[in-house]
Amino acid sequence: MMTSEQYRDSLDTLSLDVYIRGNRTVNAYDTQAVRQSIDTVARTYEMAQVPEHEQIVVATSHITGSRINRFNHISQNIDDLIKRAQLNQLFNGNNGHCFQRTLGMNTLNALSITTGDIDAIHGTNHHGRFLRYLEYIQENDLTCDGSLVDPRRNRWLPPHRQPHADLLLHAVDETANGVVLYGAKACGISALNSHEMLVIPTTAMTERDETYAIFFALPIDAEGITFVIDPASHSATRAGNSIINMAAAAFRDHEALCVFDNAIVPWERIFMYRAFRFSEEMADLHKFSFCFDA
Repeated sequence: MMTSEQYRDSLDTLSLDVYIRGNRTVNAYDTQAVRQSIDTVARTYEMAQVPEHEQIVVATSHITGSRINRFNHISQNIDDLIKRAQLNQLFNGNNGHCFQRTLGMNTLNALSITTGDIDAIHGTNHHGRFLRYLEYIQENDLTCDGSLVDPRRNRWLPPHRQPHADLLLHAVDETANGVVLYGAKACGISALNSHEMLVIPTTAMTERDETYAIFFALPIDAEGITFVIDPASHSATRAGNSIINMAAAAFRDHEALCVFDNAIVPWERIFMYRAFRFSEEMADLHKFSFCFDA
């Protein structure tokens, strides 16, 4: 497992495309808000090295049997759920706020269940693909962020009937290398202190919404991903009506947004695609996970 110092060093290897108040920044980690967020996550690595907290912060991988940070663990039994509650209590006290990593933990657990259900019905191997990805996350002790909020969404309408349907993240093409995505998701500053982003839809869908029904993971600095911080004061970052400018206008109430401008997700990082009937299950499981974070 990484130490807090190794975690900080690992962020220096990332190359993020970030705009702050309309200006592209060379190093987003120099901004105060992002630095504070990094300090919080670094605490989750630090506490995993403290013997008196090991029973809570450290878990055993059900894939490899190795010691891993509990934030990357899939709950296997009641004891794991109790430890999750204790984990939140530990970090909500004097040790820093753990919700910087809770969203990623909840998304991993929801994905584990949903991919298994998809395979059981369709005879696919989404769960096996997810487990290979999870093993990669656990072995490298990476921080995952979950991204699920859609821009300007009318909660009474399915994605294809939204007034700004193009802003909702969706597939626009398929290649031998993966699926091409276009659209945006709202996220917190916590996305910028992570190594990986887990993206899921959060609404029930119909057959006409197949291109919006995709669960996937990408490195936070993948090509085609741009972050915009403080979009309320965002000025034009690119000429014309680009997806970045349109999305920025739609996220005036959020800390940050993540724009996917023809970003390609490799097939091995896609855990559900076009199985629209499972979108509602995924959303419900994700909400249920937060019951353990109270």
